[in-house]
Amino acid sequence: MEVSQVGIYVGVDIGTTAVKVILYDSEALKVLLDVSEPYDVFSVGPSMFEQDPFQIENAVFRALKRVGEEFHHVDGIVLDSMLHSLLFLDENFEPMGNVVPWVDERSIPQVFQVKKDRELTKFLQNTAGCASNFAYPLFKLMWFAQNQPEKVERACKIVSIKDYIFYRLTGTLVSDISVASGTGFLDIHRKVWLTDVLKALANVDETKLPELVSPRFAREMIKEACERTGFSKGTIVFAGISDAAASSIGSGAGVDDSVTISSSSSAAIRSIVSEPPKDYPSPGVWCYVVDEDHYIDGVATSNGGIVFDWYVKLFSRHDHAQIIKSIEENFHNVDISRAVLFYPFVFSERFPELDPRLSAKFLNLRGDTTEWMVARSVLEGIILNLRRIFDVVKLLPKRCDRIYSTGGLTRADVWTKMLATVINQRVIVQSKRQGTALGAIWHLLGEDHRKKAMEALKGELEVYEPDEKLVPYYQKLYELWAEKL
Repeated sequence: MEVSQVGIYVGVDIGTTAVKVILYDSEALKVLLDVSEPYDVFSVGPSMFEQDPFQIENAVFRALKRVGEEFHHVDGIVLDSMLHSLLFLDENFEPMGNVVPWVDERSIPQVFQVKKDRELTKFLQNTAGCASNFAYPLFKLMWFAQNQPEKVERACKIVSIKDYIFYRLTGTLVSDISVASGTGFLDIHRKVWLTDVLKALANVDETKLPELVSPRFAREMIKEACERTGFSKGTIVFAGISDAAASSIGSGAGVDDSVTISSSSSAAIRSIVSEPPKDYPSPGVWCYVVDEDHYIDGVATSNGGIVFDWYVKLFSRHDHAQIIKSIEENFHNVDISRAVLFYPFVFSERFPELDPRLSAKFLNLRGDTTEWMVARSVLEGIILNLRRIFDVVKLLPKRCDRIYSTGGLTRADVWTKMLATVINQRVIVQSKRQGTALGAIWHLLGEDHRKKAMEALKGELEVYEPDEKLVPYYQKLYELWAEKL
């Protein structure tokens, strides 16, 4: 479908814990409105997490209604969503239970079953672009096949949360190749399902999988969805891309020349490239599809900002803001001989490969260690872990001319100051608004529009240089940290 370069577009970012919706004027190059609606991730057993698909659906429609009631006529709605979600649908395309999101770890035994076969492990990384870890629906489907085979058998379709939301908006059940590439059973080179692998490992027939489509695939919003959201009849909905790709595009990243460090509850370091790696430098490196001509490769860790939340709730007498303020005020007050080392492995670590045996720990605690030193070490430990990932990912694009930072943690200036200093690189924060939803729209409108929009947004550009006084300190701290890893 031909896309107008001049118009009003809605971006819908279906994240792990909330949906964010923006209204964007592509002629004025401005975000006119942004709203969000939260939803839950809840535990259903040891290391088992699920989400209510109806709660997510209602949150999406509520957020859209907040825009649609004010702006009835728009030129298109573009979706992006979290990767690695799993949902079973019955013959009426109704959910057969909850969504299983990427954070669910029930399939760790199945990951190690596959890892025993080195050839299969290598094949999955080279062909599906997916590392062997619990995030992928492939391993979750293996778990269901081994523990609840009747559910796999009864399911009419097996989809992602975005596939389901697109269906509820348009009445068409399809899967875009961007989100589909995060399943672990899509051939990222040929853009087709790996049906033989899925049948062999999880006993899933190809008829249970939705049709694959381009991210630019579009359908009109159905009458019921128009009534629920306030948008006019004939409103076009585009399938869109993954939140990983949209986040990088929205941060300002180009193709083959930059790296994006995304830091929210989890964290990922990634690069948009024109072709997949010929050789994967680590078992934890993945490569997903952006669209027919582009890919995004990188490394993810579960141990991002959620670890800082964990520390505050479990150990601290102070809230997030007080701790951040203290670290900011004492940023240059360091002593390598008294430095506390923190290893942030509260959740199963995925780099350099899945290792659920790692656990969080503090080293160098002494009688004169203060609460503020411990709090600072938590932030440092998260970033030191990102440093070892960055050292691998920066080699994946043809060049690494620019480094962008995005995600919730960028709201704290001291986070990005520390990040730039630890990796000893200039870090650019393009915008602290809903950049992921904006990235989905920019992708739809094309590279020329993205460059024009980037130029217009220069006023929102924030550049963080490494603190030269602290670069030697953090280099030594990293060496000590890595030595005792």
